[in-house]
Amino acid sequence: MRLSMYGMTLIELVLVVALIGTGILAAAPSFNSIVSKNQTTTQINELVTAINLARSEASKVSGVVSLQATNAIDNTIDNDNEFGRGWCVVVGNPGDCTGDIIRSFPAPLGVDAINSESDSLQFNAFGAMHDNSTRTFIFCAPGKDRLITVTPVGRSKIDNVAPGDC
Repeated sequence: MRLSMYGMTLIELVLVVALIGTGILAAAPSFNSIVSKNQTTTQINELVTAINLARSEASKVSGVVSLQATNAIDNTIDNDNEFGRGWCVVVGNPGDCTGDIIRSFPAPLGVDAINSESDSLQFNAFGAMHDNSTRTFIFCAPGKDRLITVTPVGRSKIDNVAPGDC
């Protein structure tokens, strides 16, 4: 008569749990890096979304619509990081996030700075830059620095930042 055994021993169970734990510990730092980079990419895309929203709303209202930095007129705060405190899309050019706000965006998390030449950009009724200039945003974040360029016709593109710009 033969007896067959089903299941596993306690030693086998401990060994499997130890192997799974080791694998998780080895993968955790890589996973955290991926999550951080995805969060930064999402925040870069939010700024590009705000630029595109301002452009399309300008065509919709047949007038000037601005992308304004939050607290743009507060000179006591770091002037090199205008958009690092958040931004809003607003009808007209009030100089800050007051008046007829279309949408506001909170300050991005985990970002060192978002530098720009000015604290606002305006689009005309045709969706082009109101002053026919090219504007740039330098998005500085750990491990993922990007340059966002807005052309005179209002289109935006994302590039890598030159070394030393952040």
